[in-house]
Amino acid sequence: MIRILKALPLLVVAAAVIYVSVYICIDNGGWAYIAARLAGLEKKYAGNVELIVIAAQSIFFTSDWFYRRIGMFLDRRIEKSKGLNHQIYLGYKTGIACLIALPKRTILFGIYLLLIVLESIGVIDQAKDYAVVVVFIIAIDRVAKIWPEERERLKEFLSKAGGYIKKI
Repeated sequence: MIRILKALPLLVVAAAVIYVSVYICIDNGGWAYIAARLAGLEKKYAGNVELIVIAAQSIFFTSDWFYRRIGMFLDRRIEKSKGLNHQIYLGYKTGIACLIALPKRTILFGIYLLLIVLESIGVIDQAKDYAVVVVFIIAIDRVAKIWPEERERLKEFLSKAGGYIKKI
């Protein structure tokens, strides 16, 4: 029982980190719509800005790179901390480790696709155009994953092309 009480700050902080991260991923973009409307954009274009922001934030908040960076920062803080601060940092680290372990993009796509299906069958009157967001996220994800390989092939070709030109 004492161990559970000692671990309570760790558990509370870890749960808070997970909750806030999931909340940001699901409920994002509204501020961009408001800012776009205040900047003078029409509703249609402000909605497009909102979708772009939702997609960009979704890519960022579902990126393992982002959570690894936070984890590295927390590792440095954990080494220097003691007492309650140590438990709080361990709680942050535990929450981040949980977020890294979750299939974030799969969950996010599942939620978006569920919203699209629910709108299509009439359960939801109007959902945002999440199909565009899903396609955008998938496209960016694929490009980011294949770009290093494609860049190497391009470098290899360009180095060979110089040799071909010299032979002419």
